[in-house]
Amino acid sequence: MQIHCFQHMPDEGPGHIAAWATTRGHHLHVSAWHNPTAASPDFSRADLLVVLGGAMGVHDEAEFPWLRQEKSAIKAALDANVPVLGLCLGSQLVAQQLGATVGRNAEPEVGFWPVQFTLEARQHSLFRHVPEAVLALHWHYDAFTLPPGAQLLAYSPPTSCQGFLWGERVVGLQFHPEADAQWLASIVEAEGHLLKPAAFVQTPTAIQAEAATLETSPAFLYPLLDGMLALNAPPGSRH
Repeated sequence: MQIHCFQHMPDEGPGHIAAWATTRGHHLHVSAWHNPTAASPDFSRADLLVVLGGAMGVHDEAEFPWLRQEKSAIKAALDANVPVLGLCLGSQLVAQQLGATVGRNAEPEVGFWPVQFTLEARQHSLFRHVPEAVLALHWHYDAFTLPPGAQLLAYSPPTSCQGFLWGERVVGLQFHPEADAQWLASIVEAEGHLLKPAAFVQTPTAIQAEAATLETSPAFLYPLLDGMLALNAPPGSRH
């Protein structure tokens, strides 16, 4: 199966998603939008698009002009009915294309904080494996409103919309289930010195102390990716 991944920064790669693709025998194609040679992919054979995170915001097109091209590519995937998973910045980009508002959250949320999943989310086939609360890694200052027609999946004290399901094929999650230990070490090195004390901002030391929590992420992420990929599977096929 063909997995497309949109990456925005060298230190925020696919992490556990790459490991999942290797384990399942899927082909992972990464479009690095920060690379000047990046080009919009052909979605005619795509089975899943994953849009990753990044330090820039959805409105930073003047500084990052490639955001315009990426937004067009996301819209093309949505129009082509390709299953789409957005993570952190990726969820904001997808939500914006679906008509949501993206802006500064009331509180920044950085570090390991619990996310509550709604009862309706846990009754959906994509999230039946998810417990009511998940300790997740966050690294965001912006947030999105619930896109029109979408179902709320999750929330946290500082962030009223931590996740949404739009239709049956589009999922946005404001946190980082893709992060593994290498991913975390990279982002702490790159951005940890920029953190300022706040109610929901942990210190770099405290964040690194929770790194072992990331080993539990595949239990959340793999079934979700398998379920989303199954949406494009021919009848009778197995993955």
